[in-house]
Amino acid sequence: MRRSIALTFLLCTLITNGCKNEPIEPFELSVADFNYSMAYSILYRLTNDSLTITYRGELENERDSIIFTTTELPKNKIRELSQIRIDSLSAYYSNDCIADGDIKVLLFKKNDTLKRIQLNNYYHHELSPAIEIINKIVPERFKMYYDKNELMDRMENCEDKQIIKNWPVE
Repeated sequence: MRRSIALTFLLCTLITNGCKNEPIEPFELSVADFNYSMAYSILYRLTNDSLTITYRGELENERDSIIFTTTELPKNKIRELSQIRIDSLSAYYSNDCIADGDIKVLLFKKNDTLKRIQLNNYYHHELSPAIEIINKIVPERFKMYYDKNELMDRMENCEDKQIIKNWPVE
């Protein structure tokens, strides 16, 4: 019995420490948050080693400016994001039972592959945690609007969802 407990403890320790030391596969995930009425957008750029928020003025002669940056990231959560297979993601996810304009446009880049994904009031089990991670890192004034529980509840009771695998080629 003692041997079994010791072996289990050793195995758990090796697995846990192995995961912590495992390198994070390089990636870049950008989330654009637009405010059309005020003519600006906020771009959240998360990589395997940093988060940068850029204010992008949409009026003539306005310059982009970095308003927040950090390298203090939750490595275990970043590792999970780096392991997402972007080739398995669709281009468009929408819960059409909600029409409040909550649209997130994500650009996900890994290796030489770039994928544009739009989430319209949609909780995506692999991508939505990126928004949660960003919101936990940034100061209150820079948080994106996001309510995981509401999205999940409203998706569960909705029959009108759309998923489009790829954008049509023109």
